[in-house]
Amino acid sequence: MFRNMNVHSLWTDRRGSVAVEFSIISVVLVIFMFFLADLVLRQATVGKLDRLSYSIAGVLRERIQLYDSREELNSDDVTKIYHLAQRMVRDMNPTADVDALKIRVQSLFFAPRVDLTDNQKHLIPQKEWLFHIQGNECYPPKPIEQLKELAPRGSYGRWVPLYQVTLCLPTESWYTRLTSGKGKQPLLSSSSVVMLR
Repeated sequence: MFRNMNVHSLWTDRRGSVAVEFSIISVVLVIFMFFLADLVLRQATVGKLDRLSYSIAGVLRERIQLYDSREELNSDDVTKIYHLAQRMVRDMNPTADVDALKIRVQSLFFAPRVDLTDNQKHLIPQKEWLFHIQGNECYPPKPIEQLKELAPRGSYGRWVPLYQVTLCLPTESWYTRLTSGKGKQPLLSSSSVVMLR
């Protein structure tokens, strides 16, 4: 009874193949565009965070005008800087969770030179202030001790101190969630190094 029926093989029947191919390619294209838009938004946020960290570091740098020529930072200075950073994040992105902002401020000072012919940079143990940082998160790309070569010699023959500000902000980016692994909250970070003025 079924022998005389003309049954077409799915492999040779080309009807509807264009619609199937179009639907598959459309789904892949929509997913690609979604991740591309997400990546663009992530990079835009990183750019804003870069500007923010440099602005905060610039405020710390102005020791003469803003801090009565006091070179050493204290916890009150860093607390004010943290609140300033929160306000700037809120202005940058009104939907951002400013309470989740993490900040790490490091300072690097050099021991005074005893001999004027001594060109070595003798480090004084660095100081570090943290806000909302738990465990191993929100580290700068390079520790400030490795950046000591950036410090020039000042006009009085002493090495100019350095400050490093690292800001971290949690993100809702799908791209970052996929690349950072499971169980970790993805953080966008930016770090800026400035020398004292």
